[in-house]
Amino acid sequence: MKLNDIKEIDNLLNEDRILNLNALGRIKFNQNYNIKVDELKKGFLLQLDYWHVVYSGTDHVAEELIRCIDTKTEKGFSGVGVKYYQLAKKHHEIKWEEPCYLYYLEEHNLNTSLLKHCVDSLTEKDAELVNEFYTYKDENSIGYIRDCIISRPSSVVRDEQGTPVSWALIREDGSMGVMYTLKEHRGQGYANSVSVDLAKKAFELGLTPYVHIVKGNTPSVKLAENLGFKFHCDVMWFGI
Repeated sequence: MKLNDIKEIDNLLNEDRILNLNALGRIKFNQNYNIKVDELKKGFLLQLDYWHVVYSGTDHVAEELIRCIDTKTEKGFSGVGVKYYQLAKKHHEIKWEEPCYLYYLEEHNLNTSLLKHCVDSLTEKDAELVNEFYTYKDENSIGYIRDCIISRPSSVVRDEQGTPVSWALIREDGSMGVMYTLKEHRGQGYANSVSVDLAKKAFELGLTPYVHIVKGNTPSVKLAENLGFKFHCDVMWFGI
């Protein structure tokens, strides 16, 4: 059944607050989401356009929520626990998958001494450059990048001409992402400054800063851990 009051799943969100940060972010920054729950409200399935987030402490509840998804059109799952991926495989064909690590930052671990450069915010005119180096660049990504810049906080270090050389932003799920430093400007600590500044802005919004790091991306793991981020669990992005 559909849920009308988000407060009715507060207890579920709090069972694993860190894993559910992506659901909390989508609820905070978007209005067109839908939430389905089982009759006893022991699990939820949040849907926002293509993307879905599922959670339940009871496996058979989660499995039923996943099983009932209409896959006449492809559906995506964003940063959910690995067990939900395994449950989805039992009932649906997996179209694509990307395993990630979930890292988060507690406020007492925010180390502002690592912020050693002048950090600005991205503007709409920076969107094309950011999109040029976006890992998932496609024909629709420029609009996505532009919306992220306009709608939520971002951080950027610029060169003397005002051109962005290192940046990151807060995505629609409340995560820190789209991080990039131009190759010729690496090794100068810009990523540290950008990340600390953006984490600070996230805390000011009442968010817990978190990142999804694709498995095998050792430099990003090292950066996150050096900044005080803690590993929480493995998560999966996938489509059915």
